[in-house]
Amino acid sequence: LLNVLTLYISGCIIHVGGQDNHDNKKSDYSSVLGNVDVSENKQVGDLSSVNGDITIQDNVSARDVKAVNGNIEIGNNVQVNDLSTVNGNIQAQTHLSVKRDVSSVNGNITLGVDSMVGKDITTVNGDISLTQTFVSDDINTKNGSIILAEGSIVEGDIEFESQSDSGWWSDTSPKHNPPVLTIDGSSDVKGKIILRQIVVLNIENPSLLAKVERNYRSQE
Repeated sequence: LLNVLTLYISGCIIHVGGQDNHDNKKSDYSSVLGNVDVSENKQVGDLSSVNGDITIQDNVSARDVKAVNGNIEIGNNVQVNDLSTVNGNIQAQTHLSVKRDVSSVNGNITLGVDSMVGKDITTVNGDISLTQTFVSDDINTKNGSIILAEGSIVEGDIEFESQSDSGWWSDTSPKHNPPVLTIDGSSDVKGKIILRQIVVLNIENPSLLAKVERNYRSQE
């Protein structure tokens, strides 16, 4: 049986150090008022922080990684199950592998070369920037822009949700700047590009324009 230790700390930094990781323990680490920092070559369980950043160094494997009011910074060759934050950015270097979803409410998501996401990428008020990244399912946002670069591939759909709701994040003023979808010539979307609001399209491959579905009313 796998022994799991959960460590809760309030008001200080949790530093998970050392490179010797040949035991069978994958501990969970949770902080309320501090950062969580995992050194390279570690295998850990769940990582969470309420009011602090989570930093994951190179060659780390973890399960669910969640922050509320903080950023998630990820090095090279990291494996996780899920990545999520509410008020913070998610930024990864190269060779990130996510088994399931990557999500942020009020923050940007930036994934580097040779990254792979097993399910969806979602934001509400955040941009999504992917470089040579493979996404197995969909990308979804409401107020964010999306960039696919250097051979990024989305197996599912890209969807921009409607702005016309009563949520606090809505901006229905005439001066609202629409989000931008940028796809370079080496990147591809296998599914549809669904627009439920006005979106500025910077798409180099003309064949992708045939996949665009505009499901909104033009507002004059």
